[in-house]
Amino acid sequence: MPHNNTAYYEFGPYRLELAQRLLTCTGEMVALTRKATEILIVLVAHAGQLVERDELLKEVWPDSFVEESNLTQTIFQLRRTLGDERAEPRYIETVARRGYRFIANVRAVHGNEAQDVAESGNGHGADGGADAVQTVAILPFVNATGDSGYEYLAEGLTDNVVNSLSRVSKLRVMSRSAVFRYKSKRLDPRVIGMELGVGVVLVGSIVSRMATSGSSKRSVPPPIAIVIELVEVRSGWQIWGESFDCNIKEILEVQDAITRGLLSALKLKLTGEEEKRVTTRYTENAEAYQAYLEGRYHWSKYTRSGIEKAIVHFRQAIELDPNYALAYAGIIDCYLRLATNYLPPESDAKGPSVNGASTEENRLDSVDDPKTNSEQTPNSEEKVKLRFEWDWTVAETERRRAIELKTEYPAAHQWFAAYRVATRIFEEVNGRSPTTTLLGLKLPAQVRFGVLTPGEEVHVLCTVAREQIAVGNFEAAALILKSWYPENGWPELQALSPYSAADLLLTLGNLIAYLAGSKRGGNHKQAEVFLSGAIALFEQLGVKSRSTEAQVELARSYYRQGLFDLARTTFSLAISQCPQNQPEVKSHCLIFWSVLERDVGRLLDSMARLREAESLQVTGLLMRGRCELELATTIKELAVSENQDWYYDQARLHYKTALHEFEAIGHHRMAAIVENNLGYLLVNLGLTEESETHLLRSRRFFDTLSDNLRVAQVNETLTRLYIATKRYTEAQKTIECAVQALEQTEGEAVLSEALTTSGIVACRLGRYTEAQKTFEAAFKVSERCGDREGARRALVSMFEEMRKRLDGEELRQLSNKLRRLQSVDEPSLLTRRVDETIGCIKSLLGT
Repeated sequence: MPHNNTAYYEFGPYRLELAQRLLTCTGEMVALTRKATEILIVLVAHAGQLVERDELLKEVWPDSFVEESNLTQTIFQLRRTLGDERAEPRYIETVARRGYRFIANVRAVHGNEAQDVAESGNGHGADGGADAVQTVAILPFVNATGDSGYEYLAEGLTDNVVNSLSRVSKLRVMSRSAVFRYKSKRLDPRVIGMELGVGVVLVGSIVSRMATSGSSKRSVPPPIAIVIELVEVRSGWQIWGESFDCNIKEILEVQDAITRGLLSALKLKLTGEEEKRVTTRYTENAEAYQAYLEGRYHWSKYTRSGIEKAIVHFRQAIELDPNYALAYAGIIDCYLRLATNYLPPESDAKGPSVNGASTEENRLDSVDDPKTNSEQTPNSEEKVKLRFEWDWTVAETERRRAIELKTEYPAAHQWFAAYRVATRIFEEVNGRSPTTTLLGLKLPAQVRFGVLTPGEEVHVLCTVAREQIAVGNFEAAALILKSWYPENGWPELQALSPYSAADLLLTLGNLIAYLAGSKRGGNHKQAEVFLSGAIALFEQLGVKSRSTEAQVELARSYYRQGLFDLARTTFSLAISQCPQNQPEVKSHCLIFWSVLERDVGRLLDSMARLREAESLQVTGLLMRGRCELELATTIKELAVSENQDWYYDQARLHYKTALHEFEAIGHHRMAAIVENNLGYLLVNLGLTEESETHLLRSRRFFDTLSDNLRVAQVNETLTRLYIATKRYTEAQKTIECAVQALEQTEGEAVLSEALTTSGIVACRLGRYTEAQKTFEAAFKVSERCGDREGARRALVSMFEEMRKRLDGEELRQLSNKLRRLQSVDEPSLLTRRVDETIGCIKSLLGT
């Protein structure tokens, strides 16, 4: 949009003055570089339109040649300044491989006249147009009945509407984690909408029937009413509102009516496929659905008593609808968590990080919202989140997988068989008689049953195993697949179709790779064999999406062993072969590829891959959580590299979001990984007491899982903390445990880092001969696995700790090694340390 007569633009709380090239936020000046300002002007002037990368480069750097990385870094800085560091952008949207789009509502002010930028499709009405992509936030439904017994319904309604709307291509729906901090806060929907950068906000509440009795025409008043209001953020107008009087038995119809009403108010036309997806139900029995919601509500508390209560409700749902797949999945998950004790350690069950609002979370909430006070902070019960979105995502993925593998989504008799297996596992682990809980466990008459064929058994067991792998419960996945999990050699594949055989090899290969770092066993070489076999079979069958999935897992196995070059080549191959209609597989690959690039010091490459993964708009708490975690960690590395405090603030916010996403699906393993990373970040900030709390909590959980590799990683972080606080005796004991554990795994890149830290500790204790040997061992391990970054870190650390104790020949050898490892990649703190070390040695030697 031309702006030759425009005085300024307004979007959210910001004003962009064109004459002064000045950005302000609620009257306060916002610091931007000149190039970032020019890019912002171009994007805002073309709000709602795609601006190609080449166009931006020509507009902002007209007389010079620059790499695209300059544009990527400037966009990153601009997003950071706008507070747009999240999976659901509020202002700048990345369009993969093409360019960027400004998606917030924009007003262009000409003198005393104001005009909405017509191209911005983020709002509602004529300006946006029927074909524009619109944005909406579904605020958590409020239980205003005064009866806590309806809390599960408020939670369930929110998630159901979010999930239904997220299936519409022309609608961007803010994730549950993005809006959950507004639960129970009495704020103006316009204010929330402006903070989130959306066009419309849906507000819903459940009230007692008595409050709306005058509108009822029924002879028997229903017990509740659901009140809906759709507010346009820009104007504050209510563009749709309705009150639904209903019984619990009518809740499915009401949910559909809310979804259809909102789509109608936004004037969105659905394709036939979207219409089918939006109206998808997993049961037509409202009472079964109610029982399922109550089960999920108790399940999401992640306590033993909560899961036991959930089992009762899930069984009730199955009795009411024997074909209810999600209820089977729920009850199987409950039994497997109880059997494997995949629950937060008891010492943390009522602690600050498990579903409740921790001190860290409350403090970070105040960063998001300076007005937040103790009265506005949700209590632990209000912080409980459910896994409905996860259920939908997993179910949809498994349905698509079934179609590709020429089979059906597991039928009721298969689910029942898996239910029986999970129950038996629970009984065996707890030493109970098989008749204790199997009494009365009968297959409903509506469901046919017989002995499962090998293909049917593999199909449903792999489905269950993948769910358990996805939430980090690897032991449960191994128990479920026990009859197909060989100690040595290959599983018996003769009775399986090629499709089932390939699916089994992929699932087993993925599982074994994860188990490689724990006491349960498994090794990367066996995983590689299985994954390679799966790739070959899928390629032969022409199932490209599953072949790509197996390649991604194979690349991750190489990465875990420190085979970085081989891992990068495999990631690249997977991306090149990924089908266009499989964005979740591509997103999965990009996220884990970004981890590799970060670990070898290519931070901008890592960030670029994460931004591309974000642009794919993949739903699902697991992938969003993983993306938030890796964003946080990459930004943390940028903070260390560039010594910029604002990076630390952004990293902490991303870690908080990741923690919420993982806790929402009960992925305690990933939550503990976030705790470890957050602890490391706090060490760098000098917040050692707070850091130690997070790290010890993380280690306790990994200890309960016998995850030796992760325990060692946490111990390495704890050692850094003890070094920072000069607790060298504790540091020595802790790092020795880490090194001993890592020497028994295949994680050589992690071992190299631990050896370097061990060398630092030895120096601080005055054991220089031991320290020098340890640094040299770290260098050799890094060189062996192609970890140039680890090799450089070991050598630089040796010089920094021992410079006065190295003779001339040792200094020359160290300098020669560092010269071979000098990086031509992007500058980083370690690169500068390498250059400074070489310069120092040159000065010391007088050369």
